[in-house]
Amino acid sequence: LKLAHSSKSGRGLVASAARRWAPSAAGRSRSGGAMARMFNEAQSFMHNISAELELVKQEVVQDHAQRKAEIAEAWRKLEQEKFERREQINKLRYEFEDFVNRKVDRVLEEIEEMKISEKRDDSSQQMQIEYIVHDMEMLREDLFTIQAAWGKLASNCMVVPAEGDSG
Repeated sequence: LKLAHSSKSGRGLVASAARRWAPSAAGRSRSGGAMARMFNEAQSFMHNISAELELVKQEVVQDHAQRKAEIAEAWRKLEQEKFERREQINKLRYEFEDFVNRKVDRVLEEIEEMKISEKRDDSSQQMQIEYIVHDMEMLREDLFTIQAAWGKLASNCMVVPAEGDSG
């Protein structure tokens, strides 16, 4: 707005100067040098305004390019963070599944050991063992349920970007 205003006032300045320096019947003798000087000043003024306008255009183009680069960098960082989060979720999921599987295996081993030892025990011990076996089987079922719930949670948390969602 400032440049547009300056160029308008520059045209007005040229028109005003032209009227001021227009030869009259009384002052035609000085009109040659003064007119040339006046138009040289106006031409110089217009050239300076034009050069200043080009500088402003270059600054705008450079600023636009910089903003574009900043946006591209922000998108790249966002995609990298999404990838890292997915990797962390997968790692945690696999570690948890491994943990649950080890616990289930251990429980199954203990159950087998108890089944072998229960054959040798008397009736009161038999009842205690059956109670413990029952508890361990319930624990095993609960661990399987936890594993299934964890798998479902992990798959729900993993965000797969839809095609066309990148921009």
